[in-house]
Amino acid sequence: AVPWVLQWHSDVVAATLPMKMAYAAYRQLEKRLLNRAAAVVVSSQTYLEASAPLAGYRDKCHVVPLGIDTARYSQYEEVAGMGPSGPDEESAAREESRPLRILAVGRLTYYKGFRYLLEALARAPGVRLQLVGQGDEEAMLRALAARRDLGDRVEFAGGLDDAGLVRAFQGCDCLCLPSIERTEAFGVVLLEAMYFGKPILSSRLEGSGMNWIVEDGVTGLKFEPANVDSLVAALRQMAADVDARRRMGAAGRDKFEANFSIEHSVDGLQAVYSDLPGPLK
Repeated sequence: AVPWVLQWHSDVVAATLPMKMAYAAYRQLEKRLLNRAAAVVVSSQTYLEASAPLAGYRDKCHVVPLGIDTARYSQYEEVAGMGPSGPDEESAAREESRPLRILAVGRLTYYKGFRYLLEALARAPGVRLQLVGQGDEEAMLRALAARRDLGDRVEFAGGLDDAGLVRAFQGCDCLCLPSIERTEAFGVVLLEAMYFGKPILSSRLEGSGMNWIVEDGVTGLKFEPANVDSLVAALRQMAADVDARRRMGAAGRDKFEANFSIEHSVDGLQAVYSDLPGPLK
């Protein structure tokens, strides 16, 4: 028989009673799939260790981090006149004198925690935010921004193509990913920020790959999930130290090169498949 390989993106996070009831039925199918699989590919050791569904299947689990193909960005970097290595001297001088500019990218839905970022922004005068994405919470987030008098400090950018995303990363000082539950299993946008040499503000989300990707004080700063006070403190720390931002951005770029290029992912998957029994051996 041809062996099965499962790519385990995320556990089912049953946060509501209807979801818990549905998962009780789905769990039986999940077990059958896991029993039959020859291998299970997980994106981080952190997520694997926290996964209850995978607890009985650790012997067949393999950690292969996700990666991104940076070739999709290269033509737009050339047009913009700045690659991932960092700002030129003129850009660096402007960075010293202007308020912190934050980028947040993701689907506008509850588990991303963007409402906490807006609440924190209201307590961090001068800090600006570009929020990229669309989703079911967009109307609520726009209303929240209006209630908190954030005015032109928040830009709702909607969806962006690759060229727009390159401009957004090159124009920001840091990325913020304030996710609040393990539905955020990895956070590919963190890799994009690291590729562009940007420091990261991320929630300290236990059991998520985010905790492995972002090293507190090394590649970014962490804050407690769904905790506005903690996020405000991280915002202020990031805003206050331009040198630290550059240092963390450079460390992130180094970590990206060592772990998260698409070539690393391909090599990891090839190793998994090469060890399979049967016709694919």
